[in-house]
Amino acid sequence: MDGNPKILFLLVNYFNEKEVCAFVEEQLQPDRNRFIEIAITNNGGNKAELLQNLAQKNPTISLVTAGSNLGYFGAAYLGLTTYLKLHTTYPQAIIICNTDITLQADFFTVLQNKLTTQNFDVLGPSIYSVFLKYYQNPYITTRISKNKLKFLQFISSNYFLYSLFTLYHVVKTKVTGYGNSKVNKVTKPYAIHGSFIIFNRSFFEKSGIINYPSVLFGEEIFVAEQVLKLNLEMIYEPSLQVEHSEHATTGVFKSRRTVAYLHESYTYLLKTFFNV
Repeated sequence: MDGNPKILFLLVNYFNEKEVCAFVEEQLQPDRNRFIEIAITNNGGNKAELLQNLAQKNPTISLVTAGSNLGYFGAAYLGLTTYLKLHTTYPQAIIICNTDITLQADFFTVLQNKLTTQNFDVLGPSIYSVFLKYYQNPYITTRISKNKLKFLQFISSNYFLYSLFTLYHVVKTKVTGYGNSKVNKVTKPYAIHGSFIIFNRSFFEKSGIINYPSVLFGEEIFVAEQVLKLNLEMIYEPSLQVEHSEHATTGVFKSRRTVAYLHESYTYLLKTFFNV
């Protein structure tokens, strides 16, 4: 296994230490898969000893504690910078993912093959939502419009309005089966789902960044717009498959603070990429 491409997982804990530990031990199995390295950022919690014990048992795991809630990509970025202080080069692949994920049995075999044979800078696997019962990739097929973002910015400016919009979306998905079918061919979408994003080392070598300034939400568009700006290659790869339990951290119906984060993210994206 030592000759296989190195794969770094950037994981974020936010009051779900048991889930993070279970994901590492059951899905990543670093004691068996020696080519896997793991950087965990403790973004907040009350059972830090579980993460500390996990890191002590596995020398391939680095653990860093954030001084405050840095959000999803912000915490992942801290994990990456901590990793790079100990290593001279990027690994072949960097994966930012949720920990409510189940990988297909041969996931790493397929991924290693893609890393050596397929040209890409960012890759999204097939992601099946166990809760919503549909496939989440390809996430957005064509570039999101300024008006769509402005609509989402408006909806998220009011907690009650956003809650109604969320209820409508969930009911529509459950009743109509919207997006239920798996796309079985490789495509080049505008954006891939943020619950599991695979970055080739080339993404960073070509000036791509993950230090997203918003706390939560919009990470997919943040990455997608960089792919457009830097003329990078993003692909959806159906032969890589994961299951997503969904909403383990933020919940389906979000808190007022979380909706405020959502509004801030849409505002940032509009200002940064759409000149609004």
